[in-house]
Amino acid sequence: MTSIVLTRGSRSPAGSTFGSLPRVSVRRAQHRRRTEGKLSLVVSGLVVLAVVAVLGWDLFGGRLFVMETPSMCPAVCVGSLVADGPVRGPLHVGELITFHPPGTKTETYTHEISHIFPNGMIQTRGVANPDHDPWLITRSDIVGIVDLNVWGLGWLLRVLPFLAVGVLAWVLARPRLARRTRSAWDTGWVTVLAVLPLWVLHPLVSGAILSTASGPKQRSCASVINTGILPVSFNGAGCRPVSHVMPSLLVRLGGAAPKGGYVILHEAASLYWWGWVIVALIVLSPLASYLWHIRRDEEVLAD
Repeated sequence: MTSIVLTRGSRSPAGSTFGSLPRVSVRRAQHRRRTEGKLSLVVSGLVVLAVVAVLGWDLFGGRLFVMETPSMCPAVCVGSLVADGPVRGPLHVGELITFHPPGTKTETYTHEISHIFPNGMIQTRGVANPDHDPWLITRSDIVGIVDLNVWGLGWLLRVLPFLAVGVLAWVLARPRLARRTRSAWDTGWVTVLAVLPLWVLHPLVSGAILSTASGPKQRSCASVINTGILPVSFNGAGCRPVSHVMPSLLVRLGGAAPKGGYVILHEAASLYWWGWVIVALIVLSPLASYLWHIRRDEEVLAD
C-alpha cells in the first residue's frame, strides 16, 4: 500500500491546501459567517421589537401619530412621534391633546388646550400660531391625551412597514444565496433599506414658512422654521440668508418685506466641517465595507 504524506503547503489532487493555512482560512470563514448571522439577527430583532412596541401601545388603548405640520414647533415639531393615551379625568389648560375638528373624522390635529369654557367647550391652538384655532371642540372630539412625544422618531414609524417587509425579504432570501455573495447582498440590501426612505420622505433637509411680512415698516421678511433633521441654511428672494439653523429652531429672515407677502424659500444642508466629515463617513461606509470584504476574500484565496 502506498501512503501519501501531505506536508504544510502541499496540495491534494483537487488543488486544496492542507496544513495550518487552511485552518486559518476556515476559521476566518467561520468567523465571518457568525458575524453575518449576528448582523441579520440584530437587525431583525430591532425591527420586530419596534413592531411589537407599536402593536403593544395600541393594544393597551394608546394611539401613535406622526407630526406632519409645523403648527406645534418647536415643542412638537415635524417628524415627532406623538404617543397618546386615553382621556381620563378632567382636562387642563396647557395640556396637549389629539382631536378631530368639529364635523370631520378624517383630519387629526395635536394642539394644546388654550381655554376651557364653563359649558365644557374647549379652545385649542398651535404653539407656533399666535391665534387660537377657528373652532371649539367637545370632549367627544378628543382622540387622546399626549403622554409622550419624541422628536424625529415619527419618521421611523412612517417607514416601519417598509422596513418590516424589507427585513423579512432579506432574512428569507439570504439562506438561498451562495455564501460568497452574502456579504455583497447584506451590504446592498442594508443600503437600500437606509437610502430609499430618505429619498422618498426627504426628512433630512426641510423648512416651513410660518409667517411673512408685507408692510414697508417691517424689519423681517419672513419667519421660518427648520422642520428637518439636519442643520440648514435658509435663503429667500429679497431676504438676508441665515446659516446653521438647528432642527426645530424658529428664525426670522431680515431684509425688505416682499411684495404681496410671498417668499420663495430655499433650504440646504448647513453643517460645520466636522459634520460633513461624519456625513462622508456614513455615506462611504457601505463602499468601505464592500471593498474590505473583497480584500479579505482575496487574502483567503491567496492563502
